[in-house]
Amino acid sequence: MNWRIYAASAIGKGHIDVGIPCQDAFDHACGNGRLVVVVCDGAGSAGRSEIGAKDCANAISTFLATFEGSTAAACEQAVIAQAVELARTRIETHALELGLSTRELACTLVGAVLHESGGCLFHIGDGVGVAELEQGPPVVSLPENGEYANETYFVTNSDWREHLRMDSFSGRIRCLALMSDGAMPFAFKRTALFAPFIDPVRSFLTTVNESEGSEALQATLASEGTWKITSDDKTLLLVLPP
Repeated sequence: MNWRIYAASAIGKGHIDVGIPCQDAFDHACGNGRLVVVVCDGAGSAGRSEIGAKDCANAISTFLATFEGSTAAACEQAVIAQAVELARTRIETHALELGLSTRELACTLVGAVLHESGGCLFHIGDGVGVAELEQGPPVVSLPENGEYANETYFVTNSDWREHLRMDSFSGRIRCLALMSDGAMPFAFKRTALFAPFIDPVRSFLTTVNESEGSEALQATLASEGTWKITSDDKTLLLVLPP
């Protein structure tokens, strides 16, 4: 199935002010009749978390797209956990090469596996995943925070398995959205995508190709208007059917 994928990350004003790079990352890959999309948000308190976010997003999307099992098996918790283990190993290796602790590359994870008749969302930490279906209510994976509002859980945590959450769904999607927590204030409200923002964006994207749409999405996320809403990095990835 020829899904259309539009994605962008934009550095937040808070990071611009102190000279920190964008710590968000995204990746996607197709293979074996499925699409895998991933968004990772590097921990703001970690010195090189942008590296961990990129490593995690790439490792998981590549593994799940090349997984030789059935499309249903690719959504099994054990297989998703295997993908996270691979990502953790890549992060640990990269940290060792840089002479850093793994904690310095900490990141969150929200992703999805899509096939023609359904799929699943998988999640560690904050950010949001939403699968809007052609029939039935949307499937939403909400952020998981710690004891305090600004705390969350990371792929690099020793207890990551306890915080790996999954939601499966059946049926064709109307739209799938993944976002880091920086995009949530204007793209998501309570338990659904925020229609005043998402609907015009989605309508525009149906008129352009993936490259043009992603460039427009990048410009929207990077606009100074978003600085009044959030100082954080922002990533938004949208999947639309053909």
